[in-house]
Amino acid sequence: MKKLFIPVVAIATFSFMYSCKGKNKDASSDAGTTQEPAKKDETKAAPTNEPKTYTVTFSPDTVLLGKNKEAFIKIKNAKAIALQNPDGKDEGIELTFDLDVTNKNKVGGHNFFFSTSNFRLTLDNNQNITEADGNSSGVDAESTKEIAGIKYKIPAGAKPKTLNLFHDETRASVGVELK
Repeated sequence: MKKLFIPVVAIATFSFMYSCKGKNKDASSDAGTTQEPAKKDETKAAPTNEPKTYTVTFSPDTVLLGKNKEAFIKIKNAKAIALQNPDGKDEGIELTFDLDVTNKNKVGGHNFFFSTSNFRLTLDNNQNITEADGNSSGVDAESTKEIAGIKYKIPAGAKPKTLNLFHDETRASVGVELK
């Protein structure tokens, strides 16, 4: 009986130890797979070469222009990006926005030609600058045209203060704020 008892105990002990080692391996391999994706998420969360962007608000964002107040202008899609050279030196700000221009004349009335080339952006140092890129469009009576891609290059160290809009010998000033 002693001869039979010792091998049975040895087999039971080895099988118990083997089953415990298998569970530890599974637990450690599960823990390893859950830790690796967490490290990958941390590296993705830190972008390195993103340019600084500003939130742009115009107040008011709609104006009426023209001798008979026939041009209704809405400013939309405004955004500003800080410009830097490859060495990281401040090169200023690029301000872009779009306009919706509505001709309020009745059908059969006058069409007008609307151009952004005579707009002026007043900076916080009281300097007025003209657009770097803009557009123009003819607007039919009782219709709306979108004028997209109006761009201003603001010099380094300055911020925009007011946008002056001109049409048909009339003028409207709109406040500009960067945050």
